[in-house]
Amino acid sequence: MQISKKADYALRAVTILGSLPPDKTMQAQEMASLGQIPIKFLEQILLILKKAGLLRSKRGVGGGYRLAKASRLITVGEVIEVVDGELVKLIDRDDFPVFPGSKGIEQSLTKTQEGINEALGETTIEDIINLDSGDSMVGYGI
Repeated sequence: MQISKKADYALRAVTILGSLPPDKTMQAQEMASLGQIPIKFLEQILLILKKAGLLRSKRGVGGGYRLAKASRLITVGEVIEVVDGELVKLIDRDDFPVFPGSKGIEQSLTKTQEGINEALGETTIEDIINLDSGDSMVGYGI
């Protein structure tokens, strides 16, 4: 199981922006270079994140992108849902056949799915940034 490249890149971008001081912006090209994200793909993702209200942009000299709210208020789950439309889905309960042990499989995978999605919904961008405490990145709230 792996998140989509789109969600991966969105998380990289939001985390990079979350590490900036609140009044600072970053241009897409710099973000793409820092996060090793293809620029054309990043530009599409940034528009999605902006439309969802997670980012703000500023045009002109000194322009770029920044978070629309504090990194402590944005969750990993929120970013994934914005770009992918849903969180982790391990099983489609509607199409699951009935056979000996099927209820056990269904319950086990559903419980795992719920645990993963709960963790994604509780982990904030600030939490992620704080994991790099030995790194040069510092998280700032807005």
